[in-house]
Amino acid sequence: MSKLTRNANVSVDMLRAFVTLAECLNLTRASETLKVTRQTVRRHITDLEEIKGEKLFTLHRHEYSLTQFGAESIPEAKSILRQIEGWSGSTNLARRSAKFLESAEYTDSDGRRFYSQQHSISTIAINGLPIMKAALAAWGNAQTQIEDPAMEVIRPYLVVYRKSAGGWICVEIGEKSAYAKWFGWAWSKSAIGRLSQEDNAGDDYNDFIAGAYARIYSEGGVRLDHIYAHLPRESSDDPVPVTFQRMLMGCVFPDETPALAVLVLMTNQFEINDMENNDLKPVPENLLMDFEI
Repeated sequence: MSKLTRNANVSVDMLRAFVTLAECLNLTRASETLKVTRQTVRRHITDLEEIKGEKLFTLHRHEYSLTQFGAESIPEAKSILRQIEGWSGSTNLARRSAKFLESAEYTDSDGRRFYSQQHSISTIAINGLPIMKAALAAWGNAQTQIEDPAMEVIRPYLVVYRKSAGGWICVEIGEKSAYAKWFGWAWSKSAIGRLSQEDNAGDDYNDFIAGAYARIYSEGGVRLDHIYAHLPRESSDDPVPVTFQRMLMGCVFPDETPALAVLVLMTNQFEINDMENNDLKPVPENLLMDFEI
């Protein structure tokens, strides 16, 4: 049997073997999780490595470790699998697209529903929230440079991420940001330097919240979403429903590497076509971010 070429097809089984082994780094546990033999897992990994032309793992004294290429490939592999699961109906996250705008619905293990709906950036000019308008103007005037003086007016309201092989690393949380208001300043400061997925909320939830990050990060540009979610407050672990608008802005650090700036504004001004608003509780007055800056 001839060796696979880089033109060969990557199968779902290969991706599942890769992601599962990457999570446990143990061949026996991976085979038990996938309910296949150890030889099958090994073959899927070998075939995938031959197709990609790069090693995904190193093996030393029966212990597996991800190579740099392997670690960098994990987010994309997981994303592909989640898309396949979405099409097959085997995931709690559903995505739809209409007129090039995306909407998503996620149901957690307790039956709580989360919704997001992407909106055209032009709606900010028409009826956008004041801080959102200021942020869009600042981003344009700064020519995407995160440290440009034009960004100073909006920086206190932003959360800034840098992409790493392991995921999204939070490098800055503004003291006036929605994250600081909702979770508390102490929590916000402790989140700096951590990966966004370290909340252990699961891949579906993280994809619901951060699924739009990658495209804006890599291509630049701006994206606007209206979101309904259930999030714990600083004083309680019990999730509380909240509605907000979120704008993602592709930026650049001084060293010319990409940055992702996230502006979240808690508001009762939102439009999500797929959800019913009958039982929706308004955002408390002290948390609203509809004001001028």
